[in-house]
Amino acid sequence: MRHYKIIVGLLVFVGLLMMSAFAILDFYARNSLNDFLVESEASLLRSFKLNYQNLTAYIDLEMDPLIERPELVTAVLGSFSDDVVFAGLFDYSGNLIDDFGYFAPDSLSSSLFFENLTFSIGYPKTELVVYGNETYIQTGILLLDDNILLVVLDRFDDLLDKASETYERDFIVYFGDENDFAVPRDSPRMEDDLIRSLFRKTINSQKPESAKISFEGSKALINAIAVYDSDNWDVIGFFSTLTTDADWEDKYTSLSLFLWISALASFAFAVLVLLSFYKKAASHAALNERTCMIFGLTAHLPAIVLIASFAFFVFGEALGEISEGVGLKRAKAWFNDADHLVLKGNQGFFGDFVDTSRRSTGANFIIQHEGEVVASNLTARRISNLEIVTSSQVNGIETGSAKINDVIHTYASRNIGGYDFTVLFEETLRENSILSIQFFSIGAILVLLVMVIVSVFIVTNIESHKLIRRTFIGYGFLLPALVHLVWWAVGPMGFALFLAFRRWSIVDAAKPFVGLGNFIELFSDLKFWNAMKNTAVYSIYVPIGMFISLLLAIAVNKLGKLSIVLRVLYYLPVVTAGVATTIVWRWIFNRDFGVLNFILGLVGIKSIAWLESPQFALISMMIIGIWSAIGSQLLIFLAGLQGIPKDFYDAAAVDGASKPRIFWKITLPLLKPTSLFVLVTSVIGSFQVFTPIYVLTQGGPLRSTDVVFYHIWQSAWVDMRMGYAAAQSWILFLLLAALTLVEFKLFGKESWQAYF
Repeated sequence: MRHYKIIVGLLVFVGLLMMSAFAILDFYARNSLNDFLVESEASLLRSFKLNYQNLTAYIDLEMDPLIERPELVTAVLGSFSDDVVFAGLFDYSGNLIDDFGYFAPDSLSSSLFFENLTFSIGYPKTELVVYGNETYIQTGILLLDDNILLVVLDRFDDLLDKASETYERDFIVYFGDENDFAVPRDSPRMEDDLIRSLFRKTINSQKPESAKISFEGSKALINAIAVYDSDNWDVIGFFSTLTTDADWEDKYTSLSLFLWISALASFAFAVLVLLSFYKKAASHAALNERTCMIFGLTAHLPAIVLIASFAFFVFGEALGEISEGVGLKRAKAWFNDADHLVLKGNQGFFGDFVDTSRRSTGANFIIQHEGEVVASNLTARRISNLEIVTSSQVNGIETGSAKINDVIHTYASRNIGGYDFTVLFEETLRENSILSIQFFSIGAILVLLVMVIVSVFIVTNIESHKLIRRTFIGYGFLLPALVHLVWWAVGPMGFALFLAFRRWSIVDAAKPFVGLGNFIELFSDLKFWNAMKNTAVYSIYVPIGMFISLLLAIAVNKLGKLSIVLRVLYYLPVVTAGVATTIVWRWIFNRDFGVLNFILGLVGIKSIAWLESPQFALISMMIIGIWSAIGSQLLIFLAGLQGIPKDFYDAAAVDGASKPRIFWKITLPLLKPTSLFVLVTSVIGSFQVFTPIYVLTQGGPLRSTDVVFYHIWQSAWVDMRMGYAAAQSWILFLLLAALTLVEFKLFGKESWQAYF
């Protein structure tokens, strides 16, 4: 009966663990998906605002002839076709001179826009305006004769209709500032305080903002972006979209359904396999360790595979579908603007068109003609690094994924009037969202692998309740230390290995996978290998320091009670702050009045530029290294000497052995385990020297003290190349592991077996 309680408890624990892993994964996935959807909606708003800015720019272009030739007013008005709602030519004081057959209300010349025109320098201005609860575009110009032309055009509704069709969204336009705004007649009603708060955030952040609201009995997301006047100074309105959770419910549901079906299926399979394993073990069947591990791994394998599949395939595919759909909509809208620009024959404005597009959307743009770049915000080098990964045709638009310097982009390209227009949307947010899910999934998989071992242990030892209880009690006491070890040692090592295969910087959101790129670059980096050479030369101090420490330990060992005082004095450098002692050494090494040069002068040696000379700078660091290591090495050797039985020395003395012979034949051989420990730890420490280099030389002069640890620090925190620094760290780790293995071989098996 007791056996069944244990196996039932194991199955319950396995079930809870699996359900918890999938539930947390579902929680993270929903949050990541929600954040991604918010940013996707924000990107659509940015693109719509760009469409509005391009519309005002086109109108400015139509008004441009009036800059030099005011007499073309009638012709310009005629080019606006039937879009003119109001028009008027006013003098500087606002008196109507001519309305050209169009009605000109009194408010036309009493607006802030008219006042701004009077202070302008004669270039067209265009912005949004509301008359009688209808939204229009108003444009105007201060003419050479100081008269002012002001025109109101009915072109904004066409922009809204095209945007609604292209983006598959209904856009809401609020006119006014965050405190006093007009609500469109057909817009859904929402709390004014919430809207004001949202608008205030958009003004402060200068980017789209969103807020969760309850709308018509369901949760919804409202997004807003501020619209500024023609001088880009005052807020005159806000563009908004409203999307309910129902718009994305299919994505939420499909991902959650996959996870919960996976959780239930994994648990059911684990129960069947573990029960079968238990029955075989209870029947005293001959199961070797390999068979037991196969049972345990098989029980947890579906959960491991499904978690990995979700993190590395399913979730990425879901985000990919959304980003590609959003990217295609944004690209279509940009192509429509480009089509209008080409149709009007304004190719000379391609540069401004690209600059405006980049500022508004943050995307990258390329316009080419017969293979030559006409306009782009990318450098020629980055364009040459553009790599198309996947490609397909959608309604005459080439779309797919591409890489620029290993950063994933969604791209779209279309030929318009003989020009190739290409837009690239960086997918860093998508990749980082996928990466966060993958990090958690790796952690969950590692926990399940630990559970494999636990399950096998419990089932194979189910007859010995006391062993199971004592083992879990023992590991319970060890758990804090194990958590500390994993969190501060194993975890950082694993993360460093992960970084080594990516271009990772704390100042750049993009962290693309580069494979072996960091290691390939590393092997051709002469500065790194110069640092490695300097470190190897620096480590020569280790045997010198060990020899001095051993002699001092032998001397101190024979001084009785006086040795206590000497041990304290010799150990002081170890417990003294490294920066403080290094600054003291700066004064000791001073070329003009340093203590060391003063002593050398007493014996007729000229002053040496210890820290300023490439020949002596590294030697100076070695002197500091010997001094700082003597204390710890002395104590370790002293402990080793005191552990040698006196019987060996007494027997040697009876045989008439001399002191040198006793040292070589008894002391040194019996100190081999201690010497091996000191050598291994000291060599590792010499390859990690940093403080004296950082404080005294910063790797100079002429890189003569640029050691590998300082070089890694520079790569990480000066150049901000964390991935490249991680690759260097792993090369250093492998080199130290190889050196340690060589040291173990040199000292022999009897030297290191004492530690195992």
